[in-house]
Amino acid sequence: MRSSGEGELWQRSATELIRGYRARDFSPREVLEALAGRIAGRDSQLGAFTELCLERARAEADAATEAYGRQTPVGRLAGVPFAAKDMFDTAGVRTSYGSSLFADHVPARDAAAVASLRAAGAILLGKTQTHEFAWGLTSINALGTSRNPWRRERISGGSSGGSAVALAAGLTPLALGSDTGGSVRIPAGFCGILGFKPTYGRIDTEGLWPLAPSLDHVGLMARVPEDVALLLDVLGDRLTPARARLEAPTLDGVTAIVCPELHAVTASAEVELTYRHTLARLERLGARIVERSFPAAPSFVESFAVIQPREAVQVHRDAGLFPARLEGYGDDVRARLERGATIDGESYVRASARRELLRAAFGRLLAGDAVLLTPISTVSPILADPGPGAQERDAAFRQAVLPYTTPQDLLGLPAAVLRAGFDALGVPIGMQITGAPWREEAVLRVVAALQRATPEVQGRWPDVESSS
Repeated sequence: MRSSGEGELWQRSATELIRGYRARDFSPREVLEALAGRIAGRDSQLGAFTELCLERARAEADAATEAYGRQTPVGRLAGVPFAAKDMFDTAGVRTSYGSSLFADHVPARDAAAVASLRAAGAILLGKTQTHEFAWGLTSINALGTSRNPWRRERISGGSSGGSAVALAAGLTPLALGSDTGGSVRIPAGFCGILGFKPTYGRIDTEGLWPLAPSLDHVGLMARVPEDVALLLDVLGDRLTPARARLEAPTLDGVTAIVCPELHAVTASAEVELTYRHTLARLERLGARIVERSFPAAPSFVESFAVIQPREAVQVHRDAGLFPARLEGYGDDVRARLERGATIDGESYVRASARRELLRAAFGRLLAGDAVLLTPISTVSPILADPGPGAQERDAAFRQAVLPYTTPQDLLGLPAAVLRAGFDALGVPIGMQITGAPWREEAVLRVVAALQRATPEVQGRWPDVESSS
């Protein structure tokens, strides 16, 4: 699969679809049927979707086709399909939040982000798989686990695993996820797509089931940065500048930061090599590489380990679920709730105060409109099927990921993960670009330059045609 102006309809980016609709090269209905056929033929082995709404989507695609025929399309995303993580409320479409506690729940209203996309003419295909209540980094779920399309015995990453799988497998051109501790960026890295978390507060989270309200972000997922910019234009109050900056041929004037203290766990040789190669590419593109120290780096995971579970417990108490319906939770989320309930208010206040000190200090790290380069994980994705030692394996995996993903959520910083290489299994290795608050366009500029500079990496997509 490639996202280019050639090839099958399901391969094309949202930007290319809009261009093709306007030129009358193909119609929204034709694109919808191409994607519906992909989903019907392949998703049973991938587990990307938990619910589809294709009949409604067909009616909306027909309306968009007629509008383009009259040259009066409504909305900047008219006729473009998208998928939404099953943490977003969707009017008339079953929304379980990944939990048996809401197995038959059908919201009356769309979440704000879903409503905005639909108002812009985008067409919802369905809901994508998630870890229960988005509380996990693997997307392993008793209700159904999404599979990494590059190696199906491996996790997709979590908790927005289904959205990442759908994009990598060519089942949708756009998707929504949520990110509280890395839940968009981790599966983006493991599935080889582009995952973007904007500045905290830029996109309305109303109607997104909260995991930890002071950490929750709506995440944007696509295959190319132009599509992320398109989503951000629709959902982020048009605060981004013209997308022409994404086409800048060099990164002259960009400062890229390396920070040794953020590398809390020794990376695999493959991840370390990919990280070094990415730094070299940034330098060749014109960026200036600068090392800056951040001795307080361990405090990120320490603070997150208090704030996130304490807030999550309060969410479930307020919803009347915990502890009243404790037995309805999956084992891992139940255990996290029980541990979170032991965190007292004094510990939460101390962690919150430490968070503000980190915010001030990290601002100095990113001084001068710099961006930070890190991996998204020090290891390859773990096996998706629980077995002996699963609890210890999960704990080690969290240690390999959270030092890289928690700073951005604690401090509300924009960050993107893109594919930068492959491991020995043939699974993508993701690299992360983090920027200063409200500097989304600086992050996307770097991502776009790196994508253009690595065609040998970006041109590969998983083989989801076979049954293996």
